[in-house]
Order: sequence, then C-alpha cells, then structure tokens
Amino acid sequence: MPTDPAAKDAAATEIESVLYAGFRATALTAPSAPAVIGYGGEVSSYAALLAAVDAAADRLAARLEPGDVLGLALDEPRTFVAIYLAAAKLGIVTVLIDSRLTPPQLDSGTAKFDVCWLAVDGEPNRGSFEFELRAAGDVRRRRDRAMAGYAPEDFVVHCTSGSTGEPKGIVMSQAAIMARIRFWARELQLCAADVVLCALPLSHCHGIDVLTLPALLTGSTVVFARGWQLTARGLARRIGTHGVTLMSGLPVMYQLLTSADGVAAESLRSLRLAVSGSAPLATSTQELFLARYGLPLRQVYGLSEIGVICFDRAYAGNGSIGTPIAGVRWRLEPVPGHGGEAEPLHELYVRGPALARGYYRDPRATAEMFEQGWLRTRDLVRTGAEGWYLAGRQSGFINVAGNKVGPFEVEAALRECPGVLESAVVGVPDAETTERIAALIVTNGEFELGTVKKRLSERLLSYQLPQRYEIAAAVPRTPLGKIDYAAVKRLMDPAVKRPSDEVAT
Repeated sequence: MPTDPAAKDAAATEIESVLYAGFRATALTAPSAPAVIGYGGEVSSYAALLAAVDAAADRLAARLEPGDVLGLALDEPRTFVAIYLAAAKLGIVTVLIDSRLTPPQLDSGTAKFDVCWLAVDGEPNRGSFEFELRAAGDVRRRRDRAMAGYAPEDFVVHCTSGSTGEPKGIVMSQAAIMARIRFWARELQLCAADVVLCALPLSHCHGIDVLTLPALLTGSTVVFARGWQLTARGLARRIGTHGVTLMSGLPVMYQLLTSADGVAAESLRSLRLAVSGSAPLATSTQELFLARYGLPLRQVYGLSEIGVICFDRAYAGNGSIGTPIAGVRWRLEPVPGHGGEAEPLHELYVRGPALARGYYRDPRATAEMFEQGWLRTRDLVRTGAEGWYLAGRQSGFINVAGNKVGPFEVEAALRECPGVLESAVVGVPDAETTERIAALIVTNGEFELGTVKKRLSERLLSYQLPQRYEIAAAVPRTPLGKIDYAAVKRLMDPAVKRPSDEVAT
C-alpha cells in the first residue's frame, strides 16, 4: 500500500482511470483497426482515436483545476468519445449534455449540475477532433459547490430526459460504467470483427453505455449516424455500406424498416443481431421484421441508473423483455391491487456493481429510488416461463374508479389496431371516476374509430378502454425519441378538450 501522499494520489488516479486503461489496452492491441466512423463516413483508427484522447487530456489538464466539472455538449461523435475518455484518464467529473438543447436549457443544465467548463464542437474545417472549451457561468463558485456535492469516486453524470418531470443527474463511478460494459459486451458476445451502429445521442445511456463503450473496449468498430434524420433507405444504406453486424435503437427505427418500400431484405444481410430498447416495442413490429428480414428483433430493457437489466436473448418475442442478464441481482415484490391471481404484477428491484450512487443534490429523489443498495425501478412486470413482460411504471398507472390500468398495455393494444401507427395513453382527471383514459393516436387512411373500439373491446377489460381519443400528426417526444408523457397530458387536458368519445383532428 502507498504511504506518501504522492503515491496515494497516483493510486487513486489509477483506480479512477480504468476506462482509459481499458481502451488504451484495446487500442494498442490493434492500432490500425478502424475504431469509429463519423457521420460523413470519416474513419479513425484505434491509434488515431488514442492519440486524440491523449491530446484532449493534455488540453483539459492545462485548463481545468482540481474540482472543476466538465460538460460535454458536442454533436460530432468521434470528438465526444475522445473527450469522454480523456476525462476518464484524468478522473474529471463529466456531465453528458444533449447538444441540441436551446441556450436557456443549456444554461439551466450546466447550473444545476455545477458544470464549470463546457466542451463544444470546434470549427470542422480545422481538422478532426476539434473542440472548444468555454467557461460555464461563475467557474470558481461552481467549483466550490461541485467539490462539496460530488464524491471522490464520481465520474459521469447522465441527465434524465425529464419526460415526466424535472430532469435529474444520475451520478456514476468509472467502476460502475466498467461493470455495465463488461456485462453487456459478454451478453452480446462482442468481438473485434463486429461493426456496431450507433444512431442514438451519446449523451444518453443507450448511445454511450450500451453501444459505443462496449464496442470500443472489445475492439469493435462503431458507425455513427444521426438516427433522428435517417430515412429507412438511409438506415439500410448505412448498414450495408459498412457491413454493420449489430444495431440497437428505438422501436421507431424498426418501424421505418418494416414499413418502407424499396428496402430489399438483403440490405440487412450483414446483421447478426438487432436489438430494440428505450421504449416499448410493438409485437407487430417484431413479427414484420422477422418476416421481412429473416432476423429476430430482440427487446432489451434497462434504466440509466443501472444500465441493461433484461434481454430477450432466447427470443421469446411477443413483446417480451426477456430475463435479467448476468451481473444484475433482482427481486420481485408483489404489488397489491395490480393484476390478479392468474397474472399478478410485481415491482422489480435490482442491484449490482453497475448501479449509480444516486442523483446529484437531490436527496428526496435518491431516497425514492435507491433503498439499501437496491434500485426501485418502479416498473411493474409480469413473469412467464418464456420471459418477462413490462406492464408499465407504477407512477404511470391510471386509476379508473379504483382499477389500476397500465398505459403500456393499452398502447400495445392500440398499435395492433388497423390504421393506428402510434399511440400514447395517459390518465386525465375526472370528477366521477378519479381518472379517465385518454389516447393520443397517429393514424393512416385505414383508421376507423368504430373498428378500433371493437378491436380494443376484444383485447381489453371494460375499465381499460379509452374514453377519449385524439388524432395528432405526431406523438410528442423527448430529444432521445421517447414519448413525452408530460406533453401528452398537456395536450389531453380535459379543461380544453371536448367530451369523451369525440375524435379531434
């Protein structure tokens, strides 16, 4: 054990830098192998990425002082990765920020998490891996607050989307991130021959922890794409051009691929694994994808607080989230008043080395979700021999005259109705029944309300049926692409909507 202060600091830095050490070992094993491919097809080898990481670390070390917090708000993914790993090398607390935020949102986020310096995109014509460092507010004051608010082992902060409330900062150590990488890479059987498509923001857990980091620490190649701008043909072209072997994304990506004309089945022949996550997947999408491309579409379930929890590795299909992956401990707590004797619902609790320590400067939220080393997912599941099924979040259940209704189940039933392309279900206040079920739907020419109601009555119980329908051009979504339920509730406010059973257009 080191005895002098300098040796202790060196030992601490070594522990804090496990992400950088892991990446460096991989890069030195195959320096000429392609590591990352940018939006425009620019290829950077592992040697080039490692050099960019070290150069970024030198810049950060020259500018930042001990205790400074770094914010990453970059669009260019290769630069994002380089600075992320540079911060890991130096043990700098780093907040991942969506680069698409408006200036007021950016100011609010940096203040909330005591960001001292902000890394943003540099001039693209000056070469690869260019970025600028800007002071974010009163650096000295934020540094003092950060030193009192962050723990010595803290490394990264994921900002929740805020789809149902005020965004929170999920604080994790490098050890927790490494556990996520190790567990998930093993589950996917990632290797140097794999080419991984990342069409999600790196500011989100799915983009960085589920796709990019597991790939880069196993020698795979990561192909980046702006998923929110891709058409079905563009997505298929990206897969075919780069020989993508593994992709994971939101259900909307697969809906594009199953519904588009002009995308040949052989366009996706390089894929060995297709995974859907971050939002519920329609059974019809799974079935259509398998029929069209001959490849099972497996669902993954997780939370940013712990990473991947469940994976449908054996492909039960039918909307199953599979079962917990190795490395995640779990327990199921019965929830009175939900489900029945035949299909009881349980709240899922999980724990393990990949778990975050809590939320930054939010003891109330931390106490609500973290209990004696366990994470309360607040998600309710049904279990079966072939896999588990997500019924919805406990806080999102709708109270209809004492009957608890899971919006995910109603949405799933709506998606199976002819003419319904997308749906979002919420509860709205009602003086007589506590809450009413309101459905916001996106339709096509096949939609006919009477047919939809008849189909739902065959699949749902009477108290699960929506009493309010409204047609919209699109369902409100967060920057990641998840349904923004807070925005849906505002749209379905009964104070400004017409009586039930009317369809607004």
